[in-house]
Amino acid sequence: MSVAGLGTDLVDIPKLRKKLSGKYGKRFIENTFTENEILCAQKKNIAKFATSFAAKEALYKAFRTGWIEGREVEVIRDVNGAPSIVLHGEIEKIAKKRKVKEIQVSLSFTDSYALAVVLLIS
Repeated sequence: MSVAGLGTDLVDIPKLRKKLSGKYGKRFIENTFTENEILCAQKKNIAKFATSFAAKEALYKAFRTGWIEGREVEVIRDVNGAPSIVLHGEIEKIAKKRKVKEIQVSLSFTDSYALAVVLLIS
């Protein structure tokens, strides 16, 4: 096994909160997050939106593709809250082509920032 990519992203939570409550907030949510991610943050949990968004950005950085489609990268959390990433669509095809066997993700947040680190293993 070897490292196939590494990405990190930092999200400014107050800035994201403002974006989500703005004129295009609902559209941004619908275009960026999957139904499961929206349900996970159903109580307007800004930290879950922020960490999921940071994970998506970090994943695309790890693949060095640039942003393709927000809903193609899905952050899921197990019963204990541990995150993992599921790929769909074009980015899933890219992962298979590059023989990525595992995706590790670490998420963290404070009142001000959300951080994600993604490691691709082939």
